[in-house]
Amino acid sequence: MAQNDRIIVRILDFPVSSGGCACGTGGYFPEMAVIFQQKVAELREALEEAYPGRTKVEYVNLKESQEERESEIGQLLVTRKYPSPLVVISGEPKFAGSILVKKIVKEVGNLLH
Repeated sequence: MAQNDRIIVRILDFPVSSGGCACGTGGYFPEMAVIFQQKVAELREALEEAYPGRTKVEYVNLKESQEERESEIGQLLVTRKYPSPLVVISGEPKFAGSILVKKIVKEVGNLLH
């Protein structure tokens, strides 16, 4: 890996209703959306602390991106093959269902070394 290459960690989210009427909320209560964004920020900070300037974290809401939703990886969430969120590291789906900060940092470290 070249020195200027960065590991891109993408958090793909496909908010769906867990039952009943989502009533335009995307399936999330506002509190859940806030907690989710805090977890993404925590991951971004942990990766930057561990590997300064060598990582990039992107959040993608599949409800807001038709192109991403129709992609092969996006379809893993749309078809419910995997639970949301899906953590994709350097183009490879690695973790599903939650953002496991310590495991993601370790996986990125394995790729960087």
